[in-house]
Amino acid sequence: MIEVNGKKVEWEKDMTVEKLLKKMNFTFPKIVVRVNGKVIEKSDWQDYPIPDQSVVQAHHLIAGG
Repeated sequence: MIEVNGKKVEWEKDMTVEKLLKKMNFTFPKIVVRVNGKVIEKSDWQDYPIPDQSVVQAHHLIAGG
């Protein structure tokens, strides 16, 4: 089990940041992802593994004023 933005989500073997975002339907073009407090660069999402028991934060960046 992992935690994503405060919600419990079933962990899956070989889960990466990219797979998790697809599973959660996070489709905004500008997203910042942290896994266990570490910011993960978008270029690493495809290969960056998410270990079981991780805490993940995914936030959409929205411009405004």
